[in-house]
Amino acid sequence: MKVIRSFALRISAACLFAATMVAISGCERKEKVLDIETPGGEIEVERDPETGDTDVEVNTDDDPNQITP
Repeated sequence: MKVIRSFALRISAACLFAATMVAISGCERKEKVLDIETPGGEIEVERDPETGDTDVEVNTDDDPNQITP
């Protein structure tokens, strides 16, 4: 009986540790402010609601005149 309790305690501790790690890591919340897609590329602006920091991402196509199938 003592072995079962020891095993259950270890499993419970491992589950609690895993749940704590998931809760701490969380995911980064971003609010999309602007998203523009054009044939030549795209612009995306995101804002972090907690800090107010703004991220701007610009992606351009190497050759906008190239036709892709």
